[in-house]
Amino acid sequence: MAVTDQSDAIIVKPPSFVKRIGLDRAWIVIFAGVYLGLVVLVALFAPLLQPYDHAAQDLFEIRNPPVFMGGDWNYILGSDDLGRDVLSRVIYGTKISVVIALVGTGIGAVLGSFLGIVAAHFKGWVDDVIMMFVDAQSSLPFLIFALAVLAFFSGSFIVLVIVVGIDGWERYARLSRGMTLAGSSNTYIEAVKALGVPTWKVYARHLLPNILPALMIQFTINLPGTILLETSLSFLGLGVQPPMTSLGQMLGYGRDYLLQAPWIAVVPGLTIFFITLSISILGDWLRDHLDPSLR
Repeated sequence: MAVTDQSDAIIVKPPSFVKRIGLDRAWIVIFAGVYLGLVVLVALFAPLLQPYDHAAQDLFEIRNPPVFMGGDWNYILGSDDLGRDVLSRVIYGTKISVVIALVGTGIGAVLGSFLGIVAAHFKGWVDDVIMMFVDAQSSLPFLIFALAVLAFFSGSFIVLVIVVGIDGWERYARLSRGMTLAGSSNTYIEAVKALGVPTWKVYARHLLPNILPALMIQFTINLPGTILLETSLSFLGLGVQPPMTSLGQMLGYGRDYLLQAPWIAVVPGLTIFFITLSISILGDWLRDHLDPSLR
């Protein structure tokens, strides 16, 4: 911390980190970052962290309450109606949900950004066709569409990831198209083109680095929505199928036992809530730092 002496007073300047995000928000951002770090570790090392196999059943241990409700330490977060350990299932479900969310959001980001840049580069009828698909996607009731597709393909995991990835690509397309059009008119871009630099190098070295921060912000905005989409599909029974499990599937499974064993649904529900909340907090912080208009 830097100290500045001014006559009778000593002014203590807070670290730049605290000044940028605000002292009252610092602890919230730190908490969100730590929580997401733990989620990533759980997703990476799920097989090592699971006390039991997530699919192992023990009918002699059905609906054991969690420790904080008087249960024993063999089932820290309790067990479900088939005697499966809720903690093990939450750990495994977190891994599946995070993988689906990251891969799905990544598919949408790459597809949408590429199509947006292509539309801005070629303009004319190519731009019109791509933007027509963007408008069609924006007007589509996507959850109903996703349910229809997954019902037709009998809940295929690969189809689920693709369907989740398709959701939201139009936002990246609009964003990348607009920023590419704006960037292409800059003087330095025209100068680089006049020097005979190949088009792909102009986009890769000059345009893409300029629009990448905005795309990263959009990624953090879309990621919670992707998690909730997967949760909704699995909750309705057309997402992740047994013996695999996800947080959404656990939430849907536990809705029938809210009165007898509420922890079956509450634990994965709280996990989903804190994951999406943490991503939203970090996304907002990232926007404040990467968006020049907010500085």
